[in-house]
Amino acid sequence: MKKRTDFAAPLRQLVGVVFFIIIAVTCLQVICRYVFNRSLVWSEELVRFLVVWLCMVGSAVSNFDDDHMTINIIVEKFPRPVQFVFYTVRQIMIFVFCVVCSYSSLPLLKAAGKTQLGALPIPGYTWRLAGTVGLAVMAVMTLARWIYDFGRFRDGEFCLKDADTEVAEENDGSAVVDETKK
Repeated sequence: MKKRTDFAAPLRQLVGVVFFIIIAVTCLQVICRYVFNRSLVWSEELVRFLVVWLCMVGSAVSNFDDDHMTINIIVEKFPRPVQFVFYTVRQIMIFVFCVVCSYSSLPLLKAAGKTQLGALPIPGYTWRLAGTVGLAVMAVMTLARWIYDFGRFRDGEFCLKDADTEVAEENDGSAVVDETKK
């Protein structure tokens, strides 16, 4: 099996850094509140802000990994070409949904641009920008994953994950089936 390019690698690193910042700021807030008896005014707002961005960027990574929940119990019974058709229709629906929602959120960004966050000097539109950017990146990741899976389909390697086995991805991108779970 050929090794695929991991287009989501920079996003994975970004998610890791943001998650570390969330943990660090939360711990700092607890230390300041209970050790120094002084609360940080901005910490809760920053953590909520970062969690929103973390969820949207993490969803884009999950789209690229094709790890969102799917129910393939019926589709798995079909031959691989039919499975790929169903998979393609699903990917098109995800792509269209992400593009339409991302584009539709642009007027909300303009409307929220006039507001300001309470404790942080960040414009109010940055909260909604997470959804707009996240959905656009999800659309790109969905397309990149479909292109990769199309190559696998052409090579005869495409198969939807079997519900009865546990599939683990190795570092080189090849799938290993754990037969002990059967």
